[in-house]
Amino acid sequence: MAVDLKTVEKTLAEYKVYDAWQYVESLRETLGYMSVSYEMLNKVHGHRVLTLKDVQQEKFEEAFKDGGTQYTISDLKRTNLDIGGYELDDIIFLRKTAMEFFHYGRMGMDVLFQIVNAALLGDDAFRVDDKGLLVKLLKKLGTKPEFANLLQLMDANKNDVRYQYLMAFDNYMKHIKTILITVKNSIFIGNEDIFELNAFSYNGVDYSSENALGKIHEIHDYVLNTIDAMLQEIMTQVPNCFSNSQRVQEIHFKHVSTERDKKPYIEYISYFIDVPNDISDLPAEIKVYPLIVKPNDEIYSFDFRFDKIFIRKSGSDEQDIVGMATLKNGVASNEFYRIYEVKPCQQFDYILYTTNFKTAYAGQKFHMNLYAMNGVMLFINGDPQKPEQESQVEDSSNAIEN
Repeated sequence: MAVDLKTVEKTLAEYKVYDAWQYVESLRETLGYMSVSYEMLNKVHGHRVLTLKDVQQEKFEEAFKDGGTQYTISDLKRTNLDIGGYELDDIIFLRKTAMEFFHYGRMGMDVLFQIVNAALLGDDAFRVDDKGLLVKLLKKLGTKPEFANLLQLMDANKNDVRYQYLMAFDNYMKHIKTILITVKNSIFIGNEDIFELNAFSYNGVDYSSENALGKIHEIHDYVLNTIDAMLQEIMTQVPNCFSNSQRVQEIHFKHVSTERDKKPYIEYISYFIDVPNDISDLPAEIKVYPLIVKPNDEIYSFDFRFDKIFIRKSGSDEQDIVGMATLKNGVASNEFYRIYEVKPCQQFDYILYTTNFKTAYAGQKFHMNLYAMNGVMLFINGDPQKPEQESQVEDSSNAIEN
């Protein structure tokens, strides 16, 4: 991909649509597989043609010298591939890899639409398994004039014959399960060299036979160029995301431990969201994913699985609690930004929480990426002759376990 992926990641993080990053990474991997398939097809087909020419030349020389010649099974197997000691018929490899090429190309286009869905719709995003995603995206994007250029790119792609061929070919093989690829070469008689995508009909449209390498080259370049153009426009439009106002990425913590016999014992861990006034500064439901973009542009985050987050007034520590956010759907859900319900609570509720923490969370393990949050760690020495010590912690990646 021609776009700077580091810039893409930072943009998604800063505008609180970081759940789109997983699709960007998937897109990079999928396009890598597509390009590897493309290169292997060219190399293996070239190896097949040259090897058969060598075999033919050797047989000509043998016939001229000895007055006759014949082909053996070993001659015909010379085009086969040795993959880790496994002998693979090169015809099978060519057909298999051509099928994979089209599937990875189609996957790349599908993942691109998931990036649009997550990055530009935010909290209004459609389900990832929505069968009508592309049509719904086009309709939704059409309600905002800022997305006119992207809408034009997506609409042009939907109507492009190369995109239609890619989708039809992959769907035909996936649903009808017929192999549409022919590989055939002649020796001595004729000069036949066929590597062909067969003609087929899908969804009422007839598609003619195509030279495999020529069509694959065309689709390869089309997919890469189209995705680059769209991805650049998507990043330009991320600031115009439909909805990300429910999302919270700035989480603070306080971790208090007692050290006895040189072993730490957790007293309590608290997580906080800071607000200027009270819980009216937040929506009734928030979506939480701790994330920090460091000054060097490094991004740190983690899957937050704790069930309670206290809401406090900005600038306070623990003495000005104004509310609490509780996990709504549990940790078994596949939510990226986990949903919390915001409710009022009193200072006394927080005191009860810290007092009962060791009992309420006995036996549980707590995993924290401290790079992704700012907070305080307070260590209380169990040895009475040693003084208390407090340290501000911003950089640590160790898991904390109780």
